[in-house]
Amino acid sequence: MTLSSIIADVTGTERTLTVYDAEESSAVEDLRNHFEVQNVSVEEATAPEGPDDFAVLHDGGAFLAAADLTKLRRAVTFQAGLLDATDFEETHVPDVLKHVSDTTFTAYGKRRMILASREIEEQAWREASGELHAGFQRLSLLRDQWDLYSRIADRGVEIHVYGVGDWEPPEPDWLTVHADDTPEIRDSWFVVFDAPGESDGALVAAERGLNEFEGFWTYDSALVGDVLGHLRATYS
Repeated sequence: MTLSSIIADVTGTERTLTVYDAEESSAVEDLRNHFEVQNVSVEEATAPEGPDDFAVLHDGGAFLAAADLTKLRRAVTFQAGLLDATDFEETHVPDVLKHVSDTTFTAYGKRRMILASREIEEQAWREASGELHAGFQRLSLLRDQWDLYSRIADRGVEIHVYGVGDWEPPEPDWLTVHADDTPEIRDSWFVVFDAPGESDGALVAAERGLNEFEGFWTYDSALVGDVLGHLRATYS
């Protein structure tokens, strides 16, 4: 088992995002551009009653989440400070993005990967226990995320980080460093949360081109367990 083989075995579930009464057509285009590399189709509709400018995510006929269109657009175009925030009270990830799980994606760039990572990291922060495993490709990239991960650890979460050993980070009690120079570690970006309850989550991706990733985002405990089992067995 490898991370790439796990990615290859995942079959994404298609979801539909319906935008109701958009005041700006460019907002719909922004959403299509964001979701075109994911298993989410974006449609437009008119609501007989209710507010304008909102979006609903559904799986078949099942409602999953709704969001104000302006806030959702701001998030997917990275205008909300999500990339630079070091306090999860500042992130405000829309519920629609939190429910786009169990889907596969191709051609995710670095900014979209950071947005998806924030959701798993926020889940760990809010749960305030468990283990968070994060693959940085190179350990030196942890420098820019040190304050963020320190805040997660302050909540009671144990942190494991993985990457090529191009930097020797401090090792406080809450941190376990797995320095490794294997191709898998060099080429993979992952954030995996092992929750004590039922809040497991994982983002797992492999770099297929320069800053271009392919993978999946899931809250399926069995799939999260497969990823964690591989990490623990291979990089213990």
